[in-house]
Amino acid sequence: MIPVRKASKRSYIILALIIIIIIIIAIGYWLFASFLKPALPVKMNSPAFSLSDIHGKTVTEAQFDGKIRLTSFIFTRCPDICPATTANMVALQSELQKQGQFGNEVEFVSITFDPENDTPEVLQQYAERMGIDQSGWTLLRGDENKVKDLASQYNLSIVRLDDGLFAHSITSLLLIDGKQRVRQIYRMGEDMENEQILTDIKTLLKEQQRDS
Repeated sequence: MIPVRKASKRSYIILALIIIIIIIIAIGYWLFASFLKPALPVKMNSPAFSLSDIHGKTVTEAQFDGKIRLTSFIFTRCPDICPATTANMVALQSELQKQGQFGNEVEFVSITFDPENDTPEVLQQYAERMGIDQSGWTLLRGDENKVKDLASQYNLSIVRLDDGLFAHSITSLLLIDGKQRVRQIYRMGEDMENEQILTDIKTLLKEQQRDS
């Protein structure tokens, strides 16, 4: 017969081992789930499009396959939000250029919803004035209704006002991965979170490297 004290001690040891095993399994599961779960969940698939760049060349979403892109909807007559957004994107452009990623792994796209005013010449002047590097930043235009329809597929609203200007969604800066999926949507304007955007871009770059 096993003494009660020894049996009790053995029970405590067994219980402790069981608890340790459970903790190890739980930690392993958490690490495994964290590795598989994307840090930036997919919000929606990015719709197909066919628009024209400032040289009149047709550009589709397929041109950006395998690349991360930051997409904005703008119009050059915008007095506040659009130029502030573009200025912030130029700052992001500079940071990505330092890393050698701009135009290679990451591209920017700005789509005007005011094609009547934003002719190729106007967009070219806008690019030069704002400091846009067109080696990695594509300016697109198309039929106004066509662009509005594209924006609506991202759940963005664009309304022409009586004075000819536009009201549009402020939270409409889109981060799209190389598989044509929207991974994050940011607020435009002066309040853009550039540091967070850079962090998210780096996250997607690591994800692409891991999956390649």
